Amino acid sequence: MKVLIIFLLSSLCVPVAYAGVPEDLQKLQQRANAAYEQMMRAQKDADNMQKDASFAERKVQDAKKRLADAQKEADTARQKSTEANSRLERATSQWKEASDILEREWRQSGRK
Repeated sequence: MKVLIIFLLSSLCVPVAYAGVPEDLQKLQQRANAAYEQMMRAQKDADNMQKDASFAERKVQDAKKRLADAQKEADTARQKSTEANSRLERATSQWKEASDILEREWRQSGRK
C-alpha cells in the first residue's frame, strides 16, 4: 500500500503534459490524484472523529464519577436523616414519659 502511495506521489511530480503521455493515462493519473486527496480528507475526518469520540468518552466518565459522588453524598445525607429521626423519636418518647410522670406526680400531690 505504501509503495503504491509513494509511486502515486512520485508520479505526481513527473510532468503530465509531456507529449509522450496518452490522454487516457493523464485521466487515470488525475483520478488517482483525486482518489488520494479524497483518502487524505477521509483520514483527517476519521482522525477528528476519533478525537471527538475520545473527548466524549472522557466527558461520560467524568459525568459518571460526579454522579457516583452525588449518589454517595445522597446516601450519607439519607443515613444522617434516618439517624436524626431515630434521635427525635427517642427524645419524643423520653419527653412523653417525663411529662406523664410529672402529670401523675402533680395529680398525686393534690394540685390540679
